[in-house]
Amino acid sequence: MEDIAPESPPARPLIRPGPRVRLLAIAILAALVGALGGGAAAWSIYQHYGPVQRITYQQGTGSTGTQTQTIGQLAQANAASVVTIATQPVTAAELADGSASLVDGVVVNSDGLILTSAHAVQGASQLRVGLADGSGYDAVIAGVDATHGLVVLRVSGVTNLDTLPLAASAPAVGDQAIALSRPASGGLSVGVGDVSAVGVTVTTDTATSQSLQGAISIDSTTVPGADGAPVLNAAGDLIGIVDTITQAPPPPGVTALSLTAAATLVASVSGGTAQASGTFGVVSSYLDPTRAAAAGTIPGALINSVVAGGPAAAAGLQAGDIVTSVNGIAIDSTHSFDPRSLGLSPGDTAEVTVVRGTTTDTIAVQVGTAS
Repeated sequence: MEDIAPESPPARPLIRPGPRVRLLAIAILAALVGALGGGAAAWSIYQHYGPVQRITYQQGTGSTGTQTQTIGQLAQANAASVVTIATQPVTAAELADGSASLVDGVVVNSDGLILTSAHAVQGASQLRVGLADGSGYDAVIAGVDATHGLVVLRVSGVTNLDTLPLAASAPAVGDQAIALSRPASGGLSVGVGDVSAVGVTVTTDTATSQSLQGAISIDSTTVPGADGAPVLNAAGDLIGIVDTITQAPPPPGVTALSLTAAATLVASVSGGTAQASGTFGVVSSYLDPTRAAAAGTIPGALINSVVAGGPAAAAGLQAGDIVTSVNGIAIDSTHSFDPRSLGLSPGDTAEVTVVRGTTTDTIAVQVGTAS
């Protein structure tokens, strides 16, 4: 998208720049508290608004209809929904040297639901949320999605908070992604990139085969930073959450978590109950039609590894199997081999169509509970 100079520049910067050029880590919605080995993925800062301003106009159809606005206007309009979460007691000295245990989050319900990554709050000894108006509240974990790394916090006694709506549909390859975070220097930082892949599986612990399912990759350099920060589309709707992947080597670019899983968990927590996260007990990756054709096979979910003692292992699935459908739903870039993506809960039985070599079979797999 070309930069377009405004007819008249704004009177003051829309975003206060930090003391140095910053890189912003962006990502997918991460893994269960304590279940992740960590995570690092990041954004380069798109721009810092200052005396010389570069303005780009974004147009998209979001929750408020078709809109055209600058990146700065979009950031300013949604800044109030971006919160800071203290995961440990914080001292003045830690604030001064930037070592304070502060992560990002976003308000998704006006009555106090905060969405962040599980990795961001992993090992927390406290959860205290700082809102944009300067008020602070203690929070508790209201819901967790272990497979996709999503955590919802609940702040009690608040109403009419500014919220960031979840996008009506998951992002597609080529879509723009915009991250908002609150760096240690204060103010708001903005980063942009483009979605480069969807339906990605990110292994977080090779020893235990722990992974993040349904991830989204965003082109950017990798730098640790804004764990838990929201990722928006060009219309200003939420499409992901920053997660930092600390495995070695880290995945390329930025990893963003499943929007579908986020919407499901937020809805279940909003209804007063937290839905348990299901698992098949596998690490799989999407084999698209092009790669499948080149390899002389068929598209579907390629099983990379099977968790010992898990549901897939009990059903006889093996590494190298290709899952083509579950309960008649084709596995593709929209539906990954993941219970939540397929609308399944722990205890449900799935009829899984599997290709192994030249043989196709249908196997019953009972969905387990992620831990």
